[in-house]
Amino acid sequence: MHTTRGAVLEALERDEFYLVYQPIVELATRRTVGLEALVRWLHPSDGELSPATFIEQFERNGAITDLGAWVTRRAMAEASEWHRAARAKDRELYLSVNVSGFELQQLTYSPALVSMCNDFEHRCQDLRVEIIESEFDLGGPDVRANLATLRKEEVRVVIDDFGTGASTVDRLLEISADAIKLDASLIADLEDNSERFASIAAVVAAGDLAGVEVVAEGIERESQHDLLLRAGCRFGQGYLFSRPVRAENVPTILDV
Repeated sequence: MHTTRGAVLEALERDEFYLVYQPIVELATRRTVGLEALVRWLHPSDGELSPATFIEQFERNGAITDLGAWVTRRAMAEASEWHRAARAKDRELYLSVNVSGFELQQLTYSPALVSMCNDFEHRCQDLRVEIIESEFDLGGPDVRANLATLRKEEVRVVIDDFGTGASTVDRLLEISADAIKLDASLIADLEDNSERFASIAAVVAAGDLAGVEVVAEGIERESQHDLLLRAGCRFGQGYLFSRPVRAENVPTILDV
């Protein structure tokens, strides 16, 4: 599939994209503490498309900035009611959006994000941005400037797919990451891999010492859930708790 930036802009105007949300839960209580916004494209000829099929192309043609801004605005608008309900009960509920390395290289990214928070009366501390570690260069001045602004405004930075690249807890401290998400590939064979269990426990312990929250992705079985609790992991995400759902169904996975 070949798509130009102009075609993406037209698709956005036709409202072909929509969001689904998957909960991040506290493993001990299974209470939802966060929601990750995930984009889908209902293509007129190719049907429903997941981000894996179009994000890289959008990064090449520059449309990722348009899509990223749309996702964040739509997510904030849809999440406003859920946040109000959570705050009324003095509950934590954050919104997590994915950001491309290409977007982080645009100096305007973080000021625009903070401006959106103000537009939607969305507290910056209730927002998290998820970054794939391999996609950005720490030495880039624009990336560093964006990260500095996010930290200043209390937007939390999350490194996604941890364990698939060269990330270390020390490197996360260098960029002041607030959290990491263990890649689902690390969880898949957890029951049969004692070395994997030990390495996850070590990452969780190092994260605790460094003040870096650890979230396990791809939890599908009770046995994985139980082992992660034994490893000290406090938070998780996966089909065991819920598949991604449309905005109108989010209240069914919240207890606020």
